[in-house]
Amino acid sequence: MTAPFKHTACLLRLALTGLLFVWWRPCEGNAPNKTVCVLYEASPNISCLLEGYDRNFRPNFGKEALVINMSMTVASIDSVSEVDLDYTITILLRQFWKDQRLAYRGMNRSLSLDGRLVEALWVPDTFLLNSKEAFLHKVTVDNRLIRLFPDGELIYGMRITSVLACKMDLRKYPLDEQTCTLELESYGYTKEDLIFTWKDGNKSIHNLDKIDLSQFSLGDHNTKTSESVYETGTYPRLILSFKLHRNVFFFLLQTYVPSILLVISSWVSFWINHEAVPARVALGITTVLTMTTFITSARASLPRISYIKAVDVYLVMCFVFVFAALLEYAFVNFESTTSKHRARKRLRARKNKNKKQEEIKQLDEAKPLKGPLKAAVMESTKTDDEPPTPTSPGIGSTTSSTRRRERQPTFFDVASNVVSNLREKRAAFKVEIKDINVIDKYSRVIFPLSFVLFNIFYWITYTF
Repeated sequence: MTAPFKHTACLLRLALTGLLFVWWRPCEGNAPNKTVCVLYEASPNISCLLEGYDRNFRPNFGKEALVINMSMTVASIDSVSEVDLDYTITILLRQFWKDQRLAYRGMNRSLSLDGRLVEALWVPDTFLLNSKEAFLHKVTVDNRLIRLFPDGELIYGMRITSVLACKMDLRKYPLDEQTCTLELESYGYTKEDLIFTWKDGNKSIHNLDKIDLSQFSLGDHNTKTSESVYETGTYPRLILSFKLHRNVFFFLLQTYVPSILLVISSWVSFWINHEAVPARVALGITTVLTMTTFITSARASLPRISYIKAVDVYLVMCFVFVFAALLEYAFVNFESTTSKHRARKRLRARKNKNKKQEEIKQLDEAKPLKGPLKAAVMESTKTDDEPPTPTSPGIGSTTSSTRRRERQPTFFDVASNVVSNLREKRAAFKVEIKDINVIDKYSRVIFPLSFVLFNIFYWITYTF
């Protein structure tokens, strides 16, 4: 080969190498005709990816809305508060989207990058809508994950702990079940810029069924896509809802069983002699005060809500049963005192009757009584319990009846007649309890039976 030909071939080789170098050079900024960055396995350098990259503009700026797929792993649910109506949760949130500006060649595997690189990249402005407070874990470094794929696909993960509001209906507390939500929303991008979707529907939520709670058991969960409308526009939203079934066994031991035992303790007084006043009064007042203290302590752990809860119904009814047992003894004691008073009154009337009869007998032996005079004396010896006997017609009766016909009845006479009739009717319907112990005997059956029926009705109403 001649020298001129070799010289020409060398020049062509140099020109071809220069063209290839220009075509393969790694950094071309964010221009539309930018050449894809080349990364080498031996010494990858992503500086070319960030040259000319503007994090203030979303991918596909000026074009169709960017799709953000999301998934999460629930690390723990630390507490559920009925007082504050919220719960504390720790999640690993992952967001997926594609940014063509970060596509590269030369390597066929993904790149796991340092979390601090997020400060140089565009990321979605996702926030927790129903969060009261939240923080990103920073031990030992910021708990962030950034993974980049050759086609520009990005995974952005964060570990977040947040206190989230939960709307609870406590009407059936503690036999209730609650539905709590976790809501994700874009703060500044409307649906024309971003579209939020769950990556795999309900399967986008991981580890939720493995969470153990002290007072609850987790039920089914559901994912939903929604939108929020504000005066500044319509924003994309994702909703995760899950059910919390309250474990009632703790409340059985803490609330229901002690209340039942207090009610049963108040029934002990039915077997104590009604004349043992200090014993029955002390037992009744002690159970009432204990029940009052118990209700106060039970309500201290609950929010001050306007409606009545199931536990309120049960505790109030237990208080009613305990208080009714105390009132039962008050009624027994009243009837016992009244019965003794009536017995003394009858005995006194009987003694007076016998005394008058003796006096009449003595007078009759000295000078016999005849006619209306004897009838009047006999009538005066009768007690209140004996019906009056009609007097035989005579001069006195004829004169009295004639006097009544001549006098017109006054308002006082009419009122006296009405009062007398009412007293007679009340005496006719009045039930006199001969044995006071009968009240306690009936109470031994009525009180337990009523309490059993109340429990059946209560548990059927609030359980189903």
